[in-house]
Amino acid sequence: GTYIMMIFDHYVCSGPALLLLAVFQSAIIGWIYGSDRFCDNIADMIGYRPHALIKYSWMYITPLTCMGTLIFLSVRYTPIKFNNSYVYPWWGYGIGWFLASSSLIMIPITMICKVAKKEG
Repeated sequence: GTYIMMIFDHYVCSGPALLLLAVFQSAIIGWIYGSDRFCDNIADMIGYRPHALIKYSWMYITPLTCMGTLIFLSVRYTPIKFNNSYVYPWWGYGIGWFLASSSLIMIPITMICKVAKKEG
């Protein structure tokens, strides 16, 4: 149980999965939904339009920072160990990457389904 929880925690709850989620989120808000529309939504909620830096942050700063961190994490990747002694077998890493990708793949699949079902 603890071994599986460590794999789940390492691959799904932290690291590459969260960085990819942040890249998807910032790209979708900044480029697909539109940063101007998002700032208008924020203005409707809080009563004033956010500073222009927020708009450029969603469009450029956040995706580039997250992608840079993801690239650095990939270059410096080291496999996880349990108690610094047990090295997981190759299929354990496969399970971890499968768990991480199964949650992230739903974002583009949902987007494709929504676009395909939309009329016009």
